[in-house]
Amino acid sequence: MHRHFNRVLTTMTNRRDQLDVPGKDSPDTSQQPPRKDGKFRNFFSIFRSVPTRSSVASQVDSQQNKPLPQAPAENRLLTDVFPENVAKPAVKTTLPGLQDRIERTNQLLYCNTLFLQESSSLSSTTEEPTCNQKEQKWLAEIKEDPIGQDHIQWLVIMMVEAFIAETTKDSTKIAEITALGPVMQREPYRKLLSSFIHDFDEARILDVNLLEGLVQLVQTSSAGFLVSDDLVKVLSLLRIYLQGKHQQSSEHPYHLTLAVSRILDVMADHKVQDLGRILEHEPLSAVLSGLKDSFDPYLMYQACYAFQALLYVPDDDTVLQAVLRHSTGVGDGLIKVTSVLKLDMGSVLEGLEKLQEVAVSVIGIASTVYEGVGSLRESGRGVLESLKEGFGSGQKKPWYPAVRAAYAFVQSGQLKNLKQLIVGAPCRQDPLFQWGICQLLGEIAGDTVWAIATRQQAIVLLGHLYKDDLEWGRDESVKTWMLTILGTLGSSSDDAINEHASALLQDLGSDNTPRIQHPYPLRSRLPIPESSPILAKVQGIPYMEYELYKLRMERLKDAKQPIYISPMAKASLQAQDNEVFPLMDKLQEFLASDRQVMLILGDSGAGKSTFNRHLERHLWIDYKRGGPIPVFINLATINEPKYDMVTKQLQSNNFNDDQIQELKLHRQLVLICDGYDESQQQVNLHSTNFLNQPGQWNTKMVITCRTQYLGPSYHDRFKPQPLDRYNTRHQDLFQEAVIALFSNEQIKNYVDQFVQDTNTQQLLGIATVWSSEEYMDKLTAIRNLLDLVRNPFLLTIALNVLPKLVATQQDLLSLRVTRVGLYDKFVEHWLEINKLRLQSNTLSNEERDVFGMLLDAGFVEHGIDFQKRLSDSIFKEQDGHLVVQYTHLHHRRTWKAEFFSPDPDIRLMRESCPLTRTGSQFRFVHRSVLEYFLSCVVYSPDSTKREFDPQGSPDSTAASTLDANSPLFTRNLLKESSVIQFLSDRVNENACFKQQLLSVVKLSKSDVLAATAAANAITILVRAGVSFNGADLQGIRIPGADLTGGHFDSAQLQDADLTGVNLSRAWMRQADLSRAGMDGTQFGELPCLEELEMVSSCAFSPDGKLLAAGLWKGNISIYDTATWTKIQVFQGHQKAVTSLAYSPNSQQLLSGSNDKTARLWNSETGSTDLIMEGHSLDAMAVAFSPTGQQVATASYDTSLRLWDARTGDSVFVSTDSAGIAPNIAYSPGGNTIASTNCDNNIRVLDTLTGLPVLVSCQGDDVYRRLTYSHDGGWIAAGTSGGRLELWEVTATTLGPRQAWTAHTSGITSIAFSPDDRWIASSSFEHTVKLWDSRSGSLVSSFINHVDKVNCVRFSPNGSYIASASHDRTLQLWEVNSLKTGFGSPDTAYPQFCATYSRDGRQLITGSRGAPMRQFNADSGDVDFVFPDHLHNIVRIAFSPDGLQIAIGSGQQEVTLWSVESRAASFVLSGHKSGVNCVAFSPCGRWLASGSNDGTVRLWDTRSGAAGHVLNGQAGWAQSVAFSPDGCWIASTCMQGKVLLWEAGTGELKAETTIDAGRNRWNFVVYKPGYLQVASCHRDGDIRLWDGDQQLQGFRYILKQDREIYQFAFSSCGQWLATAHSASVRLWRLPSPDQEQEALPLQDQDCVSVIEGFTGVVSDVVWRPNKLEFSTASYEGSIRTWRVVEDSNGSGRVSIRLSWSSGPVVLAASCAVLDDTVGLSVINRRLLEQRGATGFLAN
Repeated sequence: MHRHFNRVLTTMTNRRDQLDVPGKDSPDTSQQPPRKDGKFRNFFSIFRSVPTRSSVASQVDSQQNKPLPQAPAENRLLTDVFPENVAKPAVKTTLPGLQDRIERTNQLLYCNTLFLQESSSLSSTTEEPTCNQKEQKWLAEIKEDPIGQDHIQWLVIMMVEAFIAETTKDSTKIAEITALGPVMQREPYRKLLSSFIHDFDEARILDVNLLEGLVQLVQTSSAGFLVSDDLVKVLSLLRIYLQGKHQQSSEHPYHLTLAVSRILDVMADHKVQDLGRILEHEPLSAVLSGLKDSFDPYLMYQACYAFQALLYVPDDDTVLQAVLRHSTGVGDGLIKVTSVLKLDMGSVLEGLEKLQEVAVSVIGIASTVYEGVGSLRESGRGVLESLKEGFGSGQKKPWYPAVRAAYAFVQSGQLKNLKQLIVGAPCRQDPLFQWGICQLLGEIAGDTVWAIATRQQAIVLLGHLYKDDLEWGRDESVKTWMLTILGTLGSSSDDAINEHASALLQDLGSDNTPRIQHPYPLRSRLPIPESSPILAKVQGIPYMEYELYKLRMERLKDAKQPIYISPMAKASLQAQDNEVFPLMDKLQEFLASDRQVMLILGDSGAGKSTFNRHLERHLWIDYKRGGPIPVFINLATINEPKYDMVTKQLQSNNFNDDQIQELKLHRQLVLICDGYDESQQQVNLHSTNFLNQPGQWNTKMVITCRTQYLGPSYHDRFKPQPLDRYNTRHQDLFQEAVIALFSNEQIKNYVDQFVQDTNTQQLLGIATVWSSEEYMDKLTAIRNLLDLVRNPFLLTIALNVLPKLVATQQDLLSLRVTRVGLYDKFVEHWLEINKLRLQSNTLSNEERDVFGMLLDAGFVEHGIDFQKRLSDSIFKEQDGHLVVQYTHLHHRRTWKAEFFSPDPDIRLMRESCPLTRTGSQFRFVHRSVLEYFLSCVVYSPDSTKREFDPQGSPDSTAASTLDANSPLFTRNLLKESSVIQFLSDRVNENACFKQQLLSVVKLSKSDVLAATAAANAITILVRAGVSFNGADLQGIRIPGADLTGGHFDSAQLQDADLTGVNLSRAWMRQADLSRAGMDGTQFGELPCLEELEMVSSCAFSPDGKLLAAGLWKGNISIYDTATWTKIQVFQGHQKAVTSLAYSPNSQQLLSGSNDKTARLWNSETGSTDLIMEGHSLDAMAVAFSPTGQQVATASYDTSLRLWDARTGDSVFVSTDSAGIAPNIAYSPGGNTIASTNCDNNIRVLDTLTGLPVLVSCQGDDVYRRLTYSHDGGWIAAGTSGGRLELWEVTATTLGPRQAWTAHTSGITSIAFSPDDRWIASSSFEHTVKLWDSRSGSLVSSFINHVDKVNCVRFSPNGSYIASASHDRTLQLWEVNSLKTGFGSPDTAYPQFCATYSRDGRQLITGSRGAPMRQFNADSGDVDFVFPDHLHNIVRIAFSPDGLQIAIGSGQQEVTLWSVESRAASFVLSGHKSGVNCVAFSPCGRWLASGSNDGTVRLWDTRSGAAGHVLNGQAGWAQSVAFSPDGCWIASTCMQGKVLLWEAGTGELKAETTIDAGRNRWNFVVYKPGYLQVASCHRDGDIRLWDGDQQLQGFRYILKQDREIYQFAFSSCGQWLATAHSASVRLWRLPSPDQEQEALPLQDQDCVSVIEGFTGVVSDVVWRPNKLEFSTASYEGSIRTWRVVEDSNGSGRVSIRLSWSSGPVVLAASCAVLDDTVGLSVINRRLLEQRGATGFLAN
């Protein structure tokens, strides 16, 4: 054993962590000589060495401002002892199966403990789940058996009753019942506690078993179960026993003293305030001091412990209470067990040190205590000092809360924290602390609830403290106590513990050492007995309940629904749609009331049957023995339900007549009657079944019916008839509710469940089900589709139809879901379902004949035509008003009779259509359905057969054949945006419809009457994405058209009527607008305000008259918002003005600057009113309080300062050790201010005190910016990672509510619109975005800036957004125009690169933040979207055979992608840093890749094997290219270096360096068809090196000053395209025989320039064998351009836009504005800023 223990100890010691290993200069404690054994009488002798009060004071002074105490190196514990905190100790055993009998109490305890844990985890949002997988599975199963769960909990209640009734309560029964204390409910717990107290009080002699049970019951009480009277009463009884009865046995004092200690601990935890000084406090003090005659140190320790505990239980002395409150503010918090789970180790140690420093004496200790102390001293054992420090002189000692904290850590499983407490406690040298810790470790080792390893570690820790800790056991009595504990453990019946303790004793050589006699068992709780006599008495199940139990289990199985969303409802059909409530809550109110019938109405598909099934399931789950019984009745399946429907239903549930009679006479039923309409009922079922009549069924009836089925007067069919027919109280017996449409949240929940449903895959007939996000993307992307699917049935249809609708598409992520196609399928499905319904229904002979004719005519086709005619009539006759009022008597001779008369053919058709009826009012189920059918009147898939010639040419003849009465000609469809959307979808589905609309636009040139149709047509075409680049649109008439986002590059628009046209974000580069009528034309933005330096901040004055702009060099420009002209410049700051804020009255302007100051300016004069100094670093944020009396500043110096706005005096300074990421915002009330900091929190401070009021939970990223909503209910915060978060703010809480990724880089500014409807955000990525604050959906993206956007602000009226940027501009955006336009809210993902396939058919692009995409090079359609992980792609290359794509990303790998399989062929690993460039050899066998690790690597594309590694780069390898013959590889790297390698050997053959700037990017390509390398070093020059492969001589191809980001040769070698910061330039190269004389090209040689980009053009690539090239830009666009040479031989060249993808911007470079009519001055200035001119561009 000796060797065994040394082996264990050595293994643990060898694995010490850094904290546990002594330094090299630390003494080797293993070499210390052994200490001599002490004697019992030395137990308290250490107190002679305890410092006096004066020395303690000096220690307190010396310890000010010191860190938390650290243990000496020699006392640091073993790493493998208590290495981690563990779960709370808990009794675990085998869990019973469903319906299994629980045989033992430990099983019952385990089950109920799991119930409590689950309940706690459900109510907590922060705690991690505490149940393992097996336990969670059992809980999930038991949830399906609520009766079984009730039975398990009921057993505990019955066991309490049985125990109380017992006449003899032996130790087994006491241990059995007290073990269940922690899982009892309050009422049985209180009854059991009262029984224990009563029995203990009545006992003539001390019953130790009863005492232990009572103490354990008190200790394990749940929160709120104990009251002070309980504890005072128990303590009083214990005192009485100590005073008079403890002499009955020599062991009784031990038990009683320990009991007193533990009860006092509980009282301290509960902060009992009413312990009477005279009655209890002083007498108990006297009793404890009366233990002076004891010679047992264990009893003396318990007495000291109890006395300390007594000091923490205040008596009713006012002075004493005041002193206690002053001196124990820290200590009380530390010893509270209930809060220790939230206590960190640092707080415990800090609190203990403070408590030790304070050591305040308590006034008024009873004189009997001092007398007792004197008596003890006279006993000759020298314990006066002990009593003074232990429990004499009335001092609170820190060892007591330290021991309490240790016990609390153990109770919560925080063993690692326990170890740290033992090491770091300030009082660790106190022998009383050591005594308590040793006892605690012994209890852990002896408690079988802990794991064996944990128990053994407790023994090892005892051994370590005994042998190796110099501070531990200096008093020999502690050593003796430790040996006593080990001896007790060594005699344990547990072999693992026995062997471990015995081995340690042998190792210590202490077998014969005297030990303290310890009669009390070393345990913290009573062991659960092996037998369970009480449990055995209370088992049993009644027979009738068993039959109901079987029905319940059957119905729970049948009624389980894989998808269910709890519906909302309104009170009646007449109630407003926004007056809704949870239907289940209302139904629960009904069940609890005296009402008898509840009618639930709803449209077809509203979810009535679904709710009924859920209701039944809910009631069965909540069913209690003897309670109401739910009975689900499908009325359509009951024969003659108007008679005996309850009996018929129960018979179908296999109840016999006797059982039915018993239920009828003695039980209440909840009847759930489903489908009143489907059963074709006309009678009052409540009355015909004699429900709630004497001797009849006692029921509550819930009945559902379709709204369409009922007429205006329907209540009499459902209202109960009272027994007294003259009693009008029957009105109170009836209740109704109408199911409301789904909300957005309900739709999202439904989709989540639909995707997770195991039946979905089979239902859809597809291999892979879409994700919830994919479904929601489609549902939200399609305008008005969310509104349609608010009907649960329609939502189900949509979820089923969407995948089938797009099944032919290759790429689900990039396809344009045609909303109209979804509606087509929906309508067809609706009519098919109703056709089947009519076929299965019982029809009259006349109805059967009519139905047959409809079938012969084509039921679905006839139904579609019926609805088209109805929608056309609704728009014609009542201007699209959705509701049609019809009563046959009044309207039979009107247009309405054609659709709503009772004629059988009309009625059958009407009832089969998606129409709803409320009394005499009819309407489509949703307005979008009405609009859909109106669009079908304009055009539907079959209309070409009747109206259009699919082969016809798009000329005016085709247009002239159109019906002039069509809504396209007669209505302004722009008012019906949904109709526009439906028709734009048709354009993308049918080329014939597109051609017809183009013909209508052309017709308007000659026919003035076609203007309305042309405006509608071109709006539809633009909405459909049809491009008008280069189109001849001269003289078209399209007044009022919406051309938002349209493409009109080089379009001819001379003499066009553009009156009132919306041209927001239209691309009109090189468009000719000469003589165009442009009165009232809208562009969605204002001219930008241009500065000569970067604009770092901006602010509108509250009166809306001024806009201030803070500039980079310290000036502030003031603009008049009426004219947008600069009227003033404020000068004073020496560095960038980082933040601006106007006073509420607009009379002052507050500014913060990088010069570390803030200034208050007079808005009118521009003079400085105040300069606020005090920050030591940049003042990055300023804010004016809503009252105007206070201002705030925040700085990088980590301080937030509040200043008096009148005097400039500092109100207070708040500093944050975490470091402030400086942004601040006042609440609208001004009483709080919110700030960000670097520890990922949001803090809300009181503006009067500066103290934190609210602190958010810690986020995953640093919050850079924040702002309050104007109503004060929300804080919007933006992170450095680009996320926007909404936090809900109340007086006491700050909680997250919504978050989304808003930008791909850090957010720089946030602002709420004045009505809080919108949120504007800006970022480093050059964009401004507008969001819907309620949904978080993107409304619009603004990408006109070409550099970082620093600030964004709304104008006070919400009409404009101003944004300040590094690009030296303030952009102004018209919010109202953007809200009403049709522009799609594109997300701008910076595009990095592009490449064509070798055949030129595909274009592949790579970007940051979005997957790669494959475009059809001709149309611009997205053919394929690569997997999500292929993003942040910086370079792509197509293999020569077109079968592979090399993909280089910022990661260390290169992906070889198979074009055929659309999967990765190889992932090439070897680089040690990000890959910048890739290139295939001409044969396709080899791939070269260059990396930031300074290498170029070659790879075999067939096998993926690594080839040569080309070293020699100076820093990053930036570009790589193979020569046309494949023999050479050229590369560039940092510092302008160009290198030439032999491809076959990897040998470096030549290199040269061009001094073009240290950090510039360098590029190299081979000129097509030549062995000449061309290199560009971003200095604006392109060099063509000689073909000798020596890099010795070169010629300039291009020599100019603009920085080049990329360049490319056309495949013919005659053209060169260069990419710049916001433009692309085209150069014609001289023929080979002219190169010597013609080169280099210079600025004047540029043949064409493309401007209008708002971001760096990152890549330019030529399409093989065509004069086309594509550009990729950081603004997020991919554009394809066509080079056009004049056919007349003039040599003039122009560039035309072929197609574009990505965000759209207003572009007007080189647009012609000659003689335009009605163009406003502001709009002309806007267009001129965008490059419009008065002449036609070359």
